[in-house]
Amino acid sequence: MDARQTGSNIIGFRSGMHTSCGAIAETALALRQAPVAPAPRAAASEHELARREMLLLPAACRQLIVLAGEVWLTRDGDREDYILSAGDRFAIRAGDMAMLQALQPSRVCAVAA
Repeated sequence: MDARQTGSNIIGFRSGMHTSCGAIAETALALRQAPVAPAPRAAASEHELARREMLLLPAACRQLIVLAGEVWLTRDGDREDYILSAGDRFAIRAGDMAMLQALQPSRVCAVAA
């Protein structure tokens, strides 16, 4: 059944329904015809760090990816510190304040949700 047939079936079917069911059919018809917006893409920012350079991760960052080098990551309120090397990923929880320091020249990618 193509879209024209579906639309005419809903309109024809709607005329014999109770008022509340007719409203649901109207809504369904409107939703079917509404354009679908593309899903938002995650924003990412790359940072190059010299040895011993520090970076405060943006509040929106949800994942850190180490592209090259080695970094030391610490989070406020977390007793653990993390050493991450090229290829490592680290998930940042919402509300975390995190900072990292390059142990050698490094390149990282901070991905926001």
